[in-house]
Amino acid sequence: MKLLINYTLAPVLCAVVVVLAVAVVVKQQEVDGLKHKLVLAEQTAEARKAMVEEARLLQKAMSKPPVRKVTVTAYNPTTAQCDEDPLIAASMRKVRSGTIAVSRDLFDQGWVFGRKVRIEGYGIFEINDLMNKRFTQRIDIFMWDENQARQFGKKNIKAALLEI
Repeated sequence: MKLLINYTLAPVLCAVVVVLAVAVVVKQQEVDGLKHKLVLAEQTAEARKAMVEEARLLQKAMSKPPVRKVTVTAYNPTTAQCDEDPLIAASMRKVRSGTIAVSRDLFDQGWVFGRKVRIEGYGIFEINDLMNKRFTQRIDIFMWDENQARQFGKKNIKAALLEI
């Protein structure tokens, strides 16, 4: 009789174990699903945070006038136009083609050494030097040739400080 009870109880116990195992698997799948949703929520929060920061930076950039009209002239490395060492710019780097000097008011507004400026009709230049204090709203393009600098003259042109 005991043997018979054991034989009838064994399948029931096995069925209970199987049901419990299935329940554990289902619960584990639910936990995995919740973990996945949590990861997605965290990624969404990070993406939204990045978008807010990008919008803030864009708004800040738009508050500055991206383009302004300035007086553009040209200069070359002579002590009459520069200081006692005309081959070294205010940035303490050598003067070279493709660079400009800016007036100090522009420099104080973020037009600093190493930044790039697009001058309408002339291209992109790097800020490497400062102009005399008497000049405002002005850019001086560096040229090796004095005659070429004189021929350039004085122009009122649009210039933009670039974010590159």
